[in-house]
Amino acid sequence: MEGAELLYRAFLGRIYGRHLLEKVEDVTIVYDDTPSCVAIAASVTAVLENVVNVVKPEELTHEVDNALLVMSPHLQNLGERAASVLRKVRKFVALHTPVFYALDDVKEAVELLRGKEVRFAVRETPREIIFYRVSLSNGEVKLEPYFTKTLSPREMEIVRKFEVLKT
Repeated sequence: MEGAELLYRAFLGRIYGRHLLEKVEDVTIVYDDTPSCVAIAASVTAVLENVVNVVKPEELTHEVDNALLVMSPHLQNLGERAASVLRKVRKFVALHTPVFYALDDVKEAVELLRGKEVRFAVRETPREIIFYRVSLSNGEVKLEPYFTKTLSPREMEIVRKFEVLKT
């Protein structure tokens, strides 16, 4: 992994830990065994004191109350793999952005989200990350923004370097 990507993944982990998982206790991080997912999971773990477990999806053998899913869109069947994990989460789930969008392809996604607090974040403009709570109304998914993070000049530099690396 290039240094620019490592900086970016650490930045995401810090943002997730500070804003996506704010006020959530006893978090289990479920991560794919890819360099980028490992980097994000490690960064979140370093930021939070309330991480109780860090496991790969296939290692999650029991139900948990609260989870962060950091799973890769570059591995097959992301939506179905995420659905398998969601079946084991009881109360709260934070989703790495690709996981949230991959659930569009899962028929039972609405049922899997029902009764849970669900959060995810996305950079919708170059300088802002919007954090959303997902709610269900009449079987439809509704997005409710709850926080906007304006990126600092240093954070923008990290994002730019990563974007250059990916092109």
